[in-house]
Order: sequence, then structure tokens, then C-alpha cells
Amino acid sequence: MTARSPPAPVPPPPARLSGPGCSHVGRGAVVHAVSSEASGLAGAAREGVVDKSDISWQGGEGSGGRRGPAGSAPAQAPLLSAPMGSERLEGISVEEAVVTRTQLLEEELSSLKEELALCQADKEFVWSLWKRLQVTNPDLTQAVSLIVEREKQKSEAKDRKVLEILQVKDAKIQELEQRESGLKRDINDLVKRKIIVDEENAFLRKEFSDLQKKFKDKRQEVKDTKECVQNKEEQKRLVIKNLEEENEKLSTRCADLLNDLEKLRKQELHWRKEKCSIDAKIKAFEDNLIEARKEIEVSQSKYNALSLQLTNKQTELIQKDMDITLVRKELQELQNLYKQNSAHTAQQAELIQQLQVLNMDTQKVLRNQEDVHTAESISYQKVCFCSVIKM
Repeated sequence: MTARSPPAPVPPPPARLSGPGCSHVGRGAVVHAVSSEASGLAGAAREGVVDKSDISWQGGEGSGGRRGPAGSAPAQAPLLSAPMGSERLEGISVEEAVVTRTQLLEEELSSLKEELALCQADKEFVWSLWKRLQVTNPDLTQAVSLIVEREKQKSEAKDRKVLEILQVKDAKIQELEQRESGLKRDINDLVKRKIIVDEENAFLRKEFSDLQKKFKDKRQEVKDTKECVQNKEEQKRLVIKNLEEENEKLSTRCADLLNDLEKLRKQELHWRKEKCSIDAKIKAFEDNLIEARKEIEVSQSKYNALSLQLTNKQTELIQKDMDITLVRKELQELQNLYKQNSAHTAQQAELIQQLQVLNMDTQKVLRNQEDVHTAESISYQKVCFCSVIKM
């Protein structure tokens, strides 16, 4: 910012001289003083314009890096002259450059309007002051107070502008500090992510080394597998050769078997003829079998009748055996009585003799019954044997 020159000191009011010449000289001095004051105000106005432009340029530097109207146009000219379909230039697209250029031009236009308003206000103030000094007896004290008040207002306006610029810069600094804290957090996050990525890289390197080892093992396995496959192929060739030889043998065997099959077919025809004769014989045998079955049925009925008779005879024989057993028991009892009584009484001798005679008769009867039973058993056995032979 250019240093502002202090306003020209207001000359003291000249002493009033008597006479017409003196009045003319005094009026000329006042006019000279007013013209010098007006030139000082014009210089101050020009300095205000320069200061305003400097302030606006500095504000532009705080907000977007403006360097004045002369320096901003060349900086933005390449962006405006860039083609619409080109890629981003230094991270800014053509549309964003056009928008930024438009905003800068609008800010310059607003600053020029403010400067123009200030210049018009200074012009009106100087014009009103010059009118006040053109009267016959101008009040220089009031004019000086107006000039001082005007300078005071201009300095206050300048201070307000500087304060606004400082506030903008403070806001920008606060925003940059917030961005710095955000970037620090991002850096910390990136450091943490880098640590995690390093750990993952170490793990992946370890896995890669393991995979290389596995790959070497697999290559060795593939090599061994190829050797095994080659050996198996050689074995297969030998097997195929053996199979071809066996195939030739089997072909010869098939020819022999075909010849045998032809012979067997001839034998089959012969056997069919023999089968027809055998079937006729089987039919005759079946007829004989039917007749034999009829005879067997007749013999079976006879056998049933004889079995019934045999059962009756066996029942009678069992009854006779029981009677003989009873008789033997009685005989034993009589013998016991005889032995007991033979020593005691002589009178019983005759009875004993009679009993002996009776015993002899009984034995004869038993012998006769035994002979009859033996004859019946022999005849029954002969009948059973004959029936079995007929069956």
C-alpha cells in the first residue's frame, strides 16, 4: 500500500487591508488558498483511489490471490484461451476457470463502483467547498473544519476496510487451521493405513514365499508325474502289443470255435431226432405209470384192510400177553405157596400133584398159544413184505 501524503496545511487567513487594492489582493490570496486546498483534496482523493485499489488487491490476495487488475488478466488468459474439450489444467477444469474469472471480474467491477462512488463524493465535496469559497466573505474556519471532518471520515472508512480485510484474513487463517487439523488427521489415518498395508505386505510376502515353495514342489510333482505317465505309456504300449497278440490268438480260437459250433449244430439235429424217439418212449412210460398207479391204489386199499386186521390182532395179542403175565404171577404165587406148604403138611402133596398136572396143562396151553402167535406173526410179515414189493 502506498504511503499517503499528509494533507497540505491550511494557510492562515490573511490580514484585511484597507482600500480597493487591498481588497483585490485579499480576494486573490483567498482564491489561491482555496485552489491549493482543492488541489490537496484532489491529491488526497487520488491517494484514496490508489489506497482503495491497493486494499481491494490485498483483499483479493487474502481471498483468492488477486494481484490487481493488470496482473489478474494475464494470469487468467491461458485458462480462458484453453479449448473446451481439453483436460484439467493444474487441477482446475475450463468451466471452473471461467466461473473463477467471472467472479474476479465481478469483484473488480464492485470495487471500481465503490471507487467511483468515492470519487464522486470527493468531487461533490470539493465542488461544494469551492462554491463556499467563491462568496465575497468565505468562512475559512468552517471550510477547514469540513475538510478535517472529511479526512476523518475517510480515515474511518479506510480503517473499516482494513478491519474487514483483517477479519477476512482471520477467517481464512481459521479455515486453514481447520484444514491443517483435518490434514493432520488424514495423515495419521494414512500412517495407520500404511502400517496396516506394511503388515499386509509382509503377510503377502510370506504367502508369496510359501507359494513359491509350493510352486517348486508342484513343479517337482509335475516332473515326477510326467515320468510316471511316460512309464505308464510304455507299459500301455507293451500291454497293447500283448493284447494284439492275444487278439490274434483269440481270432484263431474263434475260428476253431465256429467250426466246433457247426459240429455242435449237426449234433443238435441228431439229438433232436433222438429226443423225439425218447419223448415217444417217455409217453409210453407215462401210460405204464398211470396203470401202475392204479394198481398201487388197489394194493393200498388192500394194505389198509390188512393193516386194520393187524392192528386188531396186535390188540388181541397184547391182551393175551397181559393174561399170560397175570397167569405167571399167579403161578409164582402158587409156587411160593407150594414151597411154604410142602414142608408143613403132607396132605397138600396130592394137591400139589394136582397143581403140577394143572401147571403142565397150562404150559401146554401157553405153548400152543405161542405157536399160534408165532404163526400169525410170520403170516403178517409175509403180507407186509408182499405189499411193499408191489408198491
